[in-house]
Amino acid sequence: MDQSVLTRLVQWFDMKRLLAAYFILISLYIYAPMIALIVFSFNAGGISPPYQGFTLAWYSELAGNRGILISVWRSIQLALVVTVITTILGTAAALAYRYDFRGRKLFLYLIVLGIITPGIAFSVGSTLFLNEVLGLSRSMWLALPAHVVWTLPFAVIVLLAGFPPNLAQNEEAARVMGASRVTTFREIILPQIAPTVLGAAVFAFTLSYNEAERGLLLVGRDRTMPMEVFSIASAERATPELFALGSMTTVFSTILLLIAGGLVVYGARQT
Repeated sequence: MDQSVLTRLVQWFDMKRLLAAYFILISLYIYAPMIALIVFSFNAGGISPPYQGFTLAWYSELAGNRGILISVWRSIQLALVVTVITTILGTAAALAYRYDFRGRKLFLYLIVLGIITPGIAFSVGSTLFLNEVLGLSRSMWLALPAHVVWTLPFAVIVLLAGFPPNLAQNEEAARVMGASRVTTFREIILPQIAPTVLGAAVFAFTLSYNEAERGLLLVGRDRTMPMEVFSIASAERATPELFALGSMTTVFSTILLLIAGGLVVYGARQT
């Protein structure tokens, strides 16, 4: 084998190992807090090292904490409504974006603006407009538009990425065969995009359920789960039941994201 080729192979192999090691270190740095959260939620000695044995006591305490459970239920309620609104608006926006129309790029930029805008800045602006200008009282549901602005861009991006590549051709074929717009949507478009739409809906639910910044100044006393956690942790030291709640939320959100990803991939492969 030529010496230069051999040298390149050795360099490539070393670079491959270096990149693999870098990836492992970055993954550990990102996921170590979540792993520690889950591990110490089962620690009989509480949230401080060393690990003193397995226990489910903190989960039992969590089940008896009415304030946290109510906040979790509020988060679920809000996330469900946000999911329905986001799914409808996101599907309509993603389908419309496939066509050329005046202001198409501006349309996408306005949607993506919900991601770019800092959460706390949006929360302050929403409070000034909804509370001070419109005179609306603070409540959990006042955070609804703020959550939709946050979840809608992600839903549109997921939908555009997950639409089957031959969707436009199938739609055009149906129109050529004389199908109406309603029939084309019901019989051709919807069956093909349904898995992707469900994936976007699950993703929107996860985002809304865990969102805190954008509704921080809007919800008032009706605190959602993230805000309840912030309230407890800022008033006193983090308690073991918060670790239990964090573990359950992490596992729950991870499962939902895996489901969403699977649905989007499945939808993109539909013919």
